[in-house]
Amino acid sequence: MSTAPFEPEAEFAAMLMGSDEAIDLIRAALCIAAEQDPELKPEDSYRRLEQLAARARVQIDTSQSLDTIATKLCHLLYRQVGFSGDSKDYYNPENSYLNRVLETRRGIPISLALVYISVGEALGLCIEGVGFPGHFLLKLSVAGNVQVVEGDQQEVVIIDPFAGQVLTIDDCKDLLAVSSGNTLPFKSEFLESIGKRAILRRMLGNLKAIYTNRADFEQALSLCDRLLLLDKDSVQDRIDRAGVLEQLQCYEPAAQDLEQVLSNKPTMQGAQALERKIAELRAQVKGKLH
Repeated sequence: MSTAPFEPEAEFAAMLMGSDEAIDLIRAALCIAAEQDPELKPEDSYRRLEQLAARARVQIDTSQSLDTIATKLCHLLYRQVGFSGDSKDYYNPENSYLNRVLETRRGIPISLALVYISVGEALGLCIEGVGFPGHFLLKLSVAGNVQVVEGDQQEVVIIDPFAGQVLTIDDCKDLLAVSSGNTLPFKSEFLESIGKRAILRRMLGNLKAIYTNRADFEQALSLCDRLLLLDKDSVQDRIDRAGVLEQLQCYEPAAQDLEQVLSNKPTMQGAQALERKIAELRAQVKGKLH
C-alpha cells in the first residue's frame, strides 16, 4: 500500500513515463476514479483489497492445480463476497471506477478484473488481463511463487470475472459469438495477455464512450486528455478530443488538434475531410468573435 500523498493527475502522468511493468495498476485505476470523485481516499480501497487478500490466503492453497486455484478464487470473490457483473445497469460509470466497485461489489469485466488481479498477485499468482473482444477476461498461468502439483499439465486457465467462472476454449468461442453477434471468427490471439498500458487504455476508452453518449463532454474531455497521456501520437484519440472540444464550443483548440494530426500524417486517408473540418472550426471561431 502506498502511503504517499494522493495527487492523482501528477501520479498518473508520472507512472506513464516509466516501463509498462513498473505501472501500479491499482494506483492508476484509483487515479482515474479520483477524476470523478475528488474526495476519494485510496487507503479505503487498499484496505478492502487487503481484507480480500487475507481471506484468499486462508482459503486458497497455491500448490494445487491452476484450475483448482482459479475455481477457488472465483468462489471466494463471486460466490462468497459477491463481486459480480452489473448486467442491469452496465453503462453506469460507477461500474468502471475501482473504488466504487469495491464498495458496491458490482462492475464491468475490466473493473472486476482489477480486483482479481490484486488478490491474485497478493497470493503470488501470475494473473494477467486478456483483451478479449467485447468482454475483458483474465489469464492465470504458471509463474510467480506458485508451486503447481506434480503431474498437473494445465499451464493456463481463463477466468471471466464478470460471471465469476473458469472458461474453456469452447466457452470463449460462445462468449465471442454473443458479444460480436456472430460477426467475428474466433482467433487464438484473442486470448493473449495484454500489458498495463493497454488495460488503462481500455478502461479510459470505456469511460470516454459512456460520458460521450451521455453528452457529458467535460468528463469526456478529461478522459481524452488521459488517453493522450498514454499515447500522444494516437490519431484516433486526438480526433476524438477535437470532437469533444467542438461540442464544448472550444473551436480553436479543436482545430489545433486536427492540425496536429495532419502535421504528423499529411497523407493519411481522410486528410481532405480533416482540412475541411479545420476550416469549418475556424469559421466558428470567427463567428464567435463577431
